[in-house]
Amino acid sequence: MTKKGYGIIFAVLLFVAMTTMVMAMGLFDFMKVCLFSEVGGVVTLAGKPVAGVEIVRTAKFDDKDFTDKTTTDVQGKFHFDPIFSTSLLKWDPSIFQTIVMNYQGKEYRGWRLMRTNYEVNGEVDGNKPLTNLICDLSSKETHKDQEIRSPITGICKW
Repeated sequence: MTKKGYGIIFAVLLFVAMTTMVMAMGLFDFMKVCLFSEVGGVVTLAGKPVAGVEIVRTAKFDDKDFTDKTTTDVQGKFHFDPIFSTSLLKWDPSIFQTIVMNYQGKEYRGWRLMRTNYEVNGEVDGNKPLTNLICDLSSKETHKDQEIRSPITGICKW
């Protein structure tokens, strides 16, 4: 192999190594967007914790569904980590969020929101974390207007 051949191989390996380092250092974090903040809470029925409720969380963004599921524990508790994606175009976000609960063959809408920002905890006015939701299956679905953010529909309270 010639010196030129070794030079090309070295250049390619150097490029791969540098690209890996740049990605590991988070240089592309400027494209990172929050589609659904961390969510947690408790599911109750008439105020008593309910175990075994299947909870499905979905964020629809850029013609893609980002969905995860969990089941409440014996204390009725549940938790989801935040959902992140990347986007080069960061203007005018429209992220449709839902949390649906399935219990004894019935579906309950816990959360429905058209999110219009990428901020962590940007779902509710004041950027309040969604880690202490109370979702009572015996509650009627409500529609809550917010001063700044879009209205929220569902049985979950924060």
